[in-house]
Amino acid sequence: MQTFGMILLAILAFSLLIIVHEFGHFITAKRGGVQVNEFWIGMGPTLLSKEWHGTRYCLRLLPFGGACVMEGEDGESESPHSFARAKISRRALIVAAGALMNFLVGYLILYGLLMPLKALPDNAIASFQEGFAYQGEGMLMPGDQILKVNGYHVLLSKTDFNAGLARSKDGLHDIEVRRDGQKLLLEDIPLKPEFKDANGNPLYGINFQMRPANLWTRAQYAANMAVDLGRMVWDSLGMLVTGQVGINQLSGPIGVGDALVQTVKTSFSDFLMLVAFISINLGVMNLLPLPALDGGRLIFIIIEAIRRKPVPPKYEGWVHGAGLALLMLLMIYVTGNDILRLLTRG
Repeated sequence: MQTFGMILLAILAFSLLIIVHEFGHFITAKRGGVQVNEFWIGMGPTLLSKEWHGTRYCLRLLPFGGACVMEGEDGESESPHSFARAKISRRALIVAAGALMNFLVGYLILYGLLMPLKALPDNAIASFQEGFAYQGEGMLMPGDQILKVNGYHVLLSKTDFNAGLARSKDGLHDIEVRRDGQKLLLEDIPLKPEFKDANGNPLYGINFQMRPANLWTRAQYAANMAVDLGRMVWDSLGMLVTGQVGINQLSGPIGVGDALVQTVKTSFSDFLMLVAFISINLGVMNLLPLPALDGGRLIFIIIEAIRRKPVPPKYEGWVHGAGLALLMLLMIYVTGNDILRLLTRG
């Protein structure tokens, strides 16, 4: 029964993120005077359906996916309330609103996770562990605010600091700091994880300052966390494009659901952190300039703004149709991999 509850919680969390995304499109369309013909959640056969104020609301069998179907969105329409007749700026906002809602939800979850904390880590160095060898003039000093490590912007002190250090291939690090109001680039610092914490985990021997947690510092820190998660998604996409990771490592809805279930078994706060990451992930992925995604639709709107006339709907439809077909093939592939991973895990 407990496992069933965890699975149900994971499904509800994933479904909620999709509802939030589609609601972003829905509310901006409604507020912008665009007719929404259908708003449905899920995929597959319709379980429930009701029409209200000119929109048919549907609940479908599978709790993955959803849609906000607007008048004239994928074809010509004579209605003055069609999507195609709305102003370019209004259409761009409607298309981007789903991703923006995902970013907002991810941010709010992160902010909520910070609420119990009385202090938050800062990027400034408080002290070094005894025996730390890389301090002094030309090296690191207490009070230095870490800005970049090997070109990697440090938004979250320890997490980003370690991520930046991992980018070095020779063990030497270029660290940009702010010291006494001046930016300094400290080159070829041979930092190594020469210390260990109480659990035996490797440490670099740097202790970061803590600052009191209040309304503003929590808001700022949550924003940095959200940007950091978005950057993680973007970096992962770059690794996929360059071949550093393979397509076999992608996960679909089943893999994501399994990750949520496994996480909620260990820690509810970790579960919420994963939900925030998935929400921000959905926002980033949907804004990619690929056919059938929101980013692809934004590209056509930008082209229309530049040309001062829209691309013929049939051509745009062909592009999005082809993109949707490829996306469905990818989803089938990654879902098959998810199932195989679950079966082999036992």
